[in-house]
Amino acid sequence: RFTAEFDFRTYDAEGVILYAESLDSTAWILLALRDGKIEIQFKNEFGTKVTSGGKAINDGLWHIISVEELEHSISVKIAKEAVMSINSPGTLFKQSQGFLETKVYIAGLPRNVGNNLVKQINPRLDGCIRAWNLMNQGHSGVKEVIQEKQSKHCLVSVGRGSYYPGTGMAMFEINYNNLDSTEDWLINVTMTIRPSTDTGVMFALVSHETVPLALSIVDSNSSDSQEIIATVGNIIVAHVESKKLCTPKKVQVGLLVTKQQLELSVDSHTDRSSSDQLSLLHQAMTASVDTYLGGLPDVPLGATLVTAFYNGCMEVKVNDRQLDLDEAISKHNDIRSHSCPLIMQ
Repeated sequence: RFTAEFDFRTYDAEGVILYAESLDSTAWILLALRDGKIEIQFKNEFGTKVTSGGKAINDGLWHIISVEELEHSISVKIAKEAVMSINSPGTLFKQSQGFLETKVYIAGLPRNVGNNLVKQINPRLDGCIRAWNLMNQGHSGVKEVIQEKQSKHCLVSVGRGSYYPGTGMAMFEINYNNLDSTEDWLINVTMTIRPSTDTGVMFALVSHETVPLALSIVDSNSSDSQEIIATVGNIIVAHVESKKLCTPKKVQVGLLVTKQQLELSVDSHTDRSSSDQLSLLHQAMTASVDTYLGGLPDVPLGATLVTAFYNGCMEVKVNDRQLDLDEAISKHNDIRSHSCPLIMQ
């Protein structure tokens, strides 16, 4: 019968931990998180079921999770204590010649499966799993896959936030039209950053092959400080110099832009601009723009001043909406949506 046990740690509230199916894909079981709580969905020849229970476990602490198929039920335990027992007529997976063979997917779903679930879920999960024991065979099969992929290795200690390793970006489609005001559009970005390198694009709007707005960190001429700059095209319209940003301390950055004015603030320092360049931004905003975090797609040379990927931790809120990287239209696989490496001070 199906069994799985492992240690699990996450700050993510929703996603697939494990999905197992029969070789012919007619029977399956899903172990997931929803609102931080364990959820089980399964299907076999007798029908489908979905249930959830227990406390929220997306607290960044390690939890021992076990799922075990018993004779007439499926048992789920957290820290060896039962939190769910789901009645299950018949077995989940049929044996073939005395063996039980299943396909197992970790932290995601195989293609085209999502629509067949009992209850839809965002499968993307950022967490860490250790001490695997699948089908009472230990970590056999799992260890070999994970060892070869550096991006799949666990961080030793993590906190809340998103981590950009300097190798990719995430893209969102955001509507900046301002329905609550006489302004045509509004861009209100607030972010908490802890950069690891001194140059990189944190936030950008891209329209076709142009970059009508970008917010980047750059190295300053002075040896003990850096600058955060706002650019329209390849022109700097606002900049704030700050003492070295690559420290264990988090920095608050704000960018507020309307048709008339741009305001950039870094901690308690502010720079404003009502430059003619904002007319170029206004033209782009009346068409369509894509929002990028952590870097830029391929744009022509000279379209903007900074093209390096951002490296470090960053949490971003746009027009009062906290952006969840699990909901991005596209995201580089190396970006960790809900875990930021802690710096021991």
